[in-house]
Amino acid sequence: MTVEGQACRTLVVDDNETWRRFLTAMLQKQPGLVTVGEASDGLAAVEKAQELRPDLILLDIGLPMMNGIEAARRIRQCSPESKILFCTENHSRDIVEEALATGAKGYVVKSDAGGDLLPALKAILQGKRFVSRKLARDEFPEIAGPLLSHEGGHVVQFCTDDAVLLEDLAALFRTSLGAGESVIAIVTSSRRSDLEKRLIAQGVDVSEATKDGWLTILDADQALSGFMDVDGPSRERFLVQLGQMLRTPQAAAVAKSRRVVVFGEMVAVLWAQKKFEAAIRLEQLWNELAQTYCLYLCCAYPASTLHDEQTGGPFRICAQHSDVVSSFAGFPPTPG
Repeated sequence: MTVEGQACRTLVVDDNETWRRFLTAMLQKQPGLVTVGEASDGLAAVEKAQELRPDLILLDIGLPMMNGIEAARRIRQCSPESKILFCTENHSRDIVEEALATGAKGYVVKSDAGGDLLPALKAILQGKRFVSRKLARDEFPEIAGPLLSHEGGHVVQFCTDDAVLLEDLAALFRTSLGAGESVIAIVTSSRRSDLEKRLIAQGVDVSEATKDGWLTILDADQALSGFMDVDGPSRERFLVQLGQMLRTPQAAAVAKSRRVVVFGEMVAVLWAQKKFEAAIRLEQLWNELAQTYCLYLCCAYPASTLHDEQTGGPFRICAQHSDVVSSFAGFPPTPG
């Protein structure tokens, strides 16, 4: 990604230091992108923009001293050639419209950044506009960003509402089962009953799907007890236990040349117990398992993890995943 053959000079603005590190690390991996500065408040963002005249500015909205929208207006005056991409967690249509009205070229929701940030950067540097896929699908179809499509994957959602998460999962499972894919859900006991009720409400015959081996619902705590040691998950026991669990669903899916869709809460359980290293190691083991089986892996963490600077939560978690999504429902498109 370059601007007229030169490296794209980028300014990153966010008051969360961990999130700035995450964005900067993503940018550093891309040839042709170079981070020339950072700012943690709106006033500093304007001053840095005037001083550095960057080609691109990644800008949060909820900033101290001066909010991101007002900062964008002032940046447009002092550095009119700088392209602005808002990267924030605000989903309000009114806020999105106000942000884009400043002359900004794009708007990425933070929980979509893993999948949307690079396509957004490419679109903007080509002179196009970009809005995160969930916002585009629901509110701005005329400037929808490209959906990612691949058979495998390991996606994470940072969620704020259990009910919304369960509805997403029920919709994903219904679609997957209808497409001939096997589904495994490893959930906490408190969620199992609610998930089954939502599946039934969406027309899934849970008993029949379970009996035929297409649907497996397991308890997260019980599953963890089978391979956890004091210092973390045992690789050998994990691979054996999960391999046995996948045998029947995998066989059913392979018969129709389909994948196995897996949602797991074990990592979230470990994170809630403050066993951060164990959670990251478990994510890595899932990635190792996916090299043997055709899996589409999904997991969810509480949105509060995004603001946990002591653990480096979002940076470390996102590094283990192929995509960060705002909704599991309908993502990714079922492969044909």
